[in-house]
Amino acid sequence: MESTHGLDATTAADFADQFTDYARAARGSAVKNKAKGDKFGEQLASTRADVYAQAADLVRAMHPQQAAVAMMERAGRMYVRTPPLMGFDEAGVRYITARAWQFCALEINPELEHAAPQWT
Repeated sequence: MESTHGLDATTAADFADQFTDYARAARGSAVKNKAKGDKFGEQLASTRADVYAQAADLVRAMHPQQAAVAMMERAGRMYVRTPPLMGFDEAGVRYITARAWQFCALEINPELEHAAPQWT
């Protein structure tokens, strides 16, 4: 198998499985939050689950290093620099989306430059 940056097809499948597991866990969190009546928590968990499932699809479709770069680009597009006073929930969902994409990218390549820093 061809290898780039120490990654091969087996590793790509491993990342896909890992991200699929993360998606499954996040969906479980969404269900728990829904049962508690926490609609915002449910939305955030569902958002993470969707990103993780899409990340799994990306590493199945392209080399993990290319997928990581694409993930970090998505993180940069979704990132909200400062939490707003109005529209906070929508910004929070965008922030969580960006952070989830960045998390997946960094799982593949921890040396990538961060595109979605943590809010302080």
